[in-house]
Amino acid sequence: MKKIFLSFFTAFIFFCSEPLWAKPHVKENNWITIFVHGSFSVKPHLTLSNALNVVFDRIENSIYYRATEINRRDHFFYKNQAMLDLGLHKIDFENPDKLEAARIIARNYERISQYAGNEPCDEYYAFGWSGLVSHKLRYLEAGILYKQLFEVVKKLKKSGKEPKIRIISYSHGGNLSVQLGAVHVTKNPSEQIFIDELYLTGTPVQIETDYLINSPVFKKVYNLYSKADSVQKLDFFSFKRFCSQRKFTNRRNFQLPDKLTQIRLSITDYVPKKGNQDMPFPKDEAALRKHFTKVTYDPGHFELWFMGWTILSYRKNFPLNPLPIITFLPLMIKDLESHPDISKDVIVHLFPYKESIEVYNYKKFQYHYTPIIERPFISQELMNELRTNSLKYEPVDYNLETYNRKMYDAMSIAKYEYEQLNILKVQEFKDIKKEKQLKKAASKEKKTINLQKKKHRQQGFLADK
Repeated sequence: MKKIFLSFFTAFIFFCSEPLWAKPHVKENNWITIFVHGSFSVKPHLTLSNALNVVFDRIENSIYYRATEINRRDHFFYKNQAMLDLGLHKIDFENPDKLEAARIIARNYERISQYAGNEPCDEYYAFGWSGLVSHKLRYLEAGILYKQLFEVVKKLKKSGKEPKIRIISYSHGGNLSVQLGAVHVTKNPSEQIFIDELYLTGTPVQIETDYLINSPVFKKVYNLYSKADSVQKLDFFSFKRFCSQRKFTNRRNFQLPDKLTQIRLSITDYVPKKGNQDMPFPKDEAALRKHFTKVTYDPGHFELWFMGWTILSYRKNFPLNPLPIITFLPLMIKDLESHPDISKDVIVHLFPYKESIEVYNYKKFQYHYTPIIERPFISQELMNELRTNSLKYEPVDYNLETYNRKMYDAMSIAKYEYEQLNILKVQEFKDIKKEKQLKKAASKEKKTINLQKKKHRQQGFLADK
């Protein structure tokens, strides 16, 4: 009987347990891509008092603060960039529409990423923040991003996946993303997350926060800039520096980490000369130079992030119109980590007419470069496909007149609200003052001595009976 029981028990263990030679369970990689938009323009609010408020970081009770808050919640501004509501929101990139440009941007990015041979990204998010130029608020909102990302990562790990995080940030959204390094040190090991790839696109580099790229929260950091980006260097709202910079630089107490790669972007294309507008693009180099003019199209600040239908200085003849530069990030960084001769400071030069990309090691005071890497860019067929599909979702009501009206209407509303608040404060002050005066008068009246009141006569033992 014992032998029969042991044989059945052995058979049960054999069939129900995992074989010793079985491979250990490996979690599936799951890429998460997050877009972090830039700040709203301070140009309409650029007065001396507002500038001082921004420098001293005391913008909470200002028209600039309230007007930006009104515009930030207006879905009109979601139609030209990767921006959604406040907080971390998933992008439905499988169903693009005219109301949210984030959907078509994420869809195009994924198409180029797979074209470059990368792993597919299953989830795209947009993190919305206030858009205010405030160092203090950027730190607080970076804390919100960190917390919400932690919840997403925890959920994916529970489902058996190993999440990898990519953050693509723009302008001051990059400075918000860098603040994740300051938030990281405040977390317990069980609450910490790590960013596999951080892209800073057109980000004003500031000595107040540049050292945070050394934080262990970031595994790789790519700083992308352009010489034609004049906006990037205009952040002068600090007493610690004159203006912001395009690049990270070493100084006595700060050394650039090996995980940082700095990329200057450049684009060269050919446009037909006068009278050759209908001429097909020639492959012959001699005919090309004869009938076409070579033009440099280094991207401007808004061409890095916005769709071509934005009214914010996106050139109609830009070779990649209507696509933003961030669409092509996977192709621009390809092979940078694996090539032995590539430095951490490079120039990535796009040649759409040749359908090629050249990468050079950047050297100061050098004007002629020999390409270290030369590989294909996307074909004209794919470019035309992306362009045609994107233009299907161009909003009809996005124009300069509507943009200006919404900006200045928000300022008018904010100004009216603060005027009414000031009136209420003045009236409240008057009421409090009047109440104090009445209380003071009442207390004086109580203390007044009534001389006509008869005093009680004390009777002694000699008083008459």
